[in-house]
Amino acid sequence: MLVELEIVPIGTASPSVSTPLAEVARLIDKSGLEYRVGPMGTVIEGDWDRVMALIKQCHQAMLASSARVLTTIRIDDRKDKPGGGRIIQKVQSLEAKVGHPLKR
Repeated sequence: MLVELEIVPIGTASPSVSTPLAEVARLIDKSGLEYRVGPMGTVIEGDWDRVMALIKQCHQAMLASSARVLTTIRIDDRKDKPGGGRIIQKVQSLEAKVGHPLKR
């Protein structure tokens, strides 16, 4: 399954959120799950239990350093496409239909 994760700390002293999000990025990176960081969120690929446990860990880590946290997740789960590799295959499929590589 693919999950898009967005975590926003609310009430921080600075308008920049990269410093508090660095801890979340470290947790995702050391999880061993496949992921892609984007400018507005991170897509994570893995099974339900591991991904949800990671999301909980990330949310709690942000809550430890922020008074309020908004966490949004979107799930793409397909029975007909088991296994890994969808994080890359979805983009490749779109690029094939467009006819050239897209900006990433």
